[in-house]
Amino acid sequence: MVSAVKTDNADPAAKLELRREYLRTYHASQPPAVFDCCQGGGLLWRTLRAEFEIGSYWGVDLKPKHGRLKIDSVRILEQPGWSFDVVDVDTYGSPWGHWAALLPHTMKPLTIFLTWGSAVFRACPSEALDAMGARFRRHRVAVTLGAAASELALDYLLDRARQAGRRITRCTEALAAGTARYFAVRLEP
Repeated sequence: MVSAVKTDNADPAAKLELRREYLRTYHASQPPAVFDCCQGGGLLWRTLRAEFEIGSYWGVDLKPKHGRLKIDSVRILEQPGWSFDVVDVDTYGSPWGHWAALLPHTMKPLTIFLTWGSAVFRACPSEALDAMGARFRRHRVAVTLGAAASELALDYLLDRARQAGRRITRCTEALAAGTARYFAVRLEP
């Protein structure tokens, strides 16, 4: 039976190990400024902040919580001038709106963590269809076609970096339990 309740961190071990690897590799000499787009309960970065020196941390979420800014983090990433070193997009669904929003404003090397939630594998997100040039205005994509298209869309979605004049120097997918996919991307202007 599948729970109707959204829970943070279906596979926290895989998410944490992916983040640890990139923090050790790219942020050991200079403590990073971290923007946590989908903070949830804050488990991941609470754990990582105990293990690594973090220069600054800002977590936001759409869900209200005392002491946290309730905002759509895409709106922040759409604005020029932010100077994060790490952007963590651990969504319940598709991270690709965040990806598209941050690409034009990446002015220095950046580490991005993307969680592609399991719900989107049943229906291809509009960002994926757009990236593949297969957007239908009046028709819905069949569930089986949507799942297959989601699998094929990854290369097209990541290629948006090249189209924005950015370069992916490393991209890693964590082996994870369940159907969500966890990625780390190192992006350079």
